Amino acid sequence: KVTLAGNRTLAAPTNAIASGQYISLLVIQDGTGSRTLTWNAVYEFKDDTAPTLTTTASKGDLFTFRYHNSAKWVEVGRNQNLTVS
Repeated sequence: KVTLAGNRTLAAPTNAIASGQYISLLVIQDGTGSRTLTWNAVYEFKDDTAPTLTTTASKGDLFTFRYHNSAKWVEVGRNQNLTVS
């Protein structure tokens, strides 16, 4: 879980255990909103297009990824514009 207090870049995860491991990331806008997130190249999205985050202040987006032994994290799920307070 991370609350964005500015525009940020997400690094690659470390210490992946094995192919098939899942991670979830909850990205929340701070009280200002409209923050951006640049994704590391290890994250794979449909059509190779990173998502646009919800820009509403205090709203969140939940992303789920599955690790492949090619050192890539493939997106398998996404829920956006969540009320997380």
